[in-house]
Amino acid sequence: MLPILSSLWITQTFNPLSSYQPLQVIDGAALYKKQLTNGNEAYLQVIDLGKMHIDQIIGEVDNMGLNEGKYYKGEGGHYSPFFQNKLFSDVTDEYKKLYGNNVFSMINCSFFEQYQSSTQLSFPIKLNGVVITGGTSPYGPIKQPKDKYYRNIRLKTLVWDNKQAYITDYNQASGATLNQKAVKNAIVTYRYSDHPAKVLAQNQANKYQVIATLNKDGVELLLIMTVNQATLDEAADLLRKLGVKGDIITVDGGRSTYLFNSQKGNIIVPQLSNLQENPTFRHLPHYLGFRKKSKNQVAPKISIDQPVGKVLPKKDQPFLILWRDNFDSDVSIKLYDGNKLIQNISSRTASDGVYEWTPRISVTEGYFVRISSWKDRNIFGQLQL
Repeated sequence: MLPILSSLWITQTFNPLSSYQPLQVIDGAALYKKQLTNGNEAYLQVIDLGKMHIDQIIGEVDNMGLNEGKYYKGEGGHYSPFFQNKLFSDVTDEYKKLYGNNVFSMINCSFFEQYQSSTQLSFPIKLNGVVITGGTSPYGPIKQPKDKYYRNIRLKTLVWDNKQAYITDYNQASGATLNQKAVKNAIVTYRYSDHPAKVLAQNQANKYQVIATLNKDGVELLLIMTVNQATLDEAADLLRKLGVKGDIITVDGGRSTYLFNSQKGNIIVPQLSNLQENPTFRHLPHYLGFRKKSKNQVAPKISIDQPVGKVLPKKDQPFLILWRDNFDSDVSIKLYDGNKLIQNISSRTASDGVYEWTPRISVTEGYFVRISSWKDRNIFGQLQL
C-alpha cells in the first residue's frame, strides 16, 4: 500500500508513520494526515524526486524592478520584478489542464511583499537556469534590516533537480549557490527558526509549511509538512520525528497557506480575515506544483496571462518572458507588430517557461511577444506589450 515508503520506515522497530492516515498514495508521492491536539491537523507530503517533477508556477512580470534586488550579488546587484498575483483556484485549474492526471498536488511557496495586483518576492528564486528575482525583504541580512536580529542571519537555499534535493546555506554577496550553472531550480528562504512569526511574534500558532529532505536506503525524498494551527517549532518537530536530521526551512504561510491534492481537492485555502479585506490576499505570486514524470496525455498548450499593468521592455535592459507549457520540445520567441515580424528574439530555445531578453531596439506599446512550439507553430501563446 505504501510503495515509496516501505523501504524507509516499515523495516524499523518504530514506524513514525503509524499515527498518519494515508489520503493518497501513488508510485512516487504520498499525502498523509495526522490529527494533532486541540483539533489541529497536519498534512505530510512525501515526494520521491526520482519519480516526480516539481514545477514553479509564477505570474507574469508587470514591472522589472531594475536594480532593486537585495539578495543576489549584493544589494542593488540584480532586478526584483513585480510578479502578477494569481488566484489559487485559477492556478490549479490551469495546472490540471496542462498536466491532467499526472498532477499530484500544489502549494503556495515564496514570501511576497505587496498586497496588490502584483508583488515583489522576498528572496531570490532560480527558475530553470535563470535567477528571476533578487528579493526585497526588509527582514533579512541586509545593511539596514527592520529588526537588528536579521542583520546576521544565514538564509537557506532549497535546490532540486530530477534526481535529488538539498538544503544549503545561501550567500547573498556572491549569490552562491544560485550562481552555479549546474543549479537550475532553487528558492531562497528562512530556516524555520528565523521566520519573523517565531522571532518577532512569539512563535504564535498559525498555518505554516515546513520543508526538509530525507535520503534513506538510496531513495531521495522531499518532505513537506503543512499545519493548520500549530507553532513552527511543533511543525518542525513533526519532521524530526520522521527522521529528518538536516536543515528545515519554511515558506510562505499564515492566511495565504494553500494545499491542493488531486484526489482530495482544496485542503487548505487562502483565507480572508474579514469580508472587507482586500481580496488580493487570495491571489498569490508563486506556487510549487508536483506531478508524475510519466508521459503527458493532455494536448500540448502554451499559456501566458496578461498582467494588470503592462510593462514595456526597455532598450538594453533585461526583461523576463515567462510562460507555461506541457511539452518537452523547443519553442521559438518572436516580437510582432500586428502581423509584422519585428525581431526574432530566439529562433529556438528550451520550452522551460523562462527567457531573459535584453532588447537591442526600442519596443513600442502594442507590440506583442509570441512563444510558439518549434514543431507546430499553431501551438502558441502571446503577451501584449
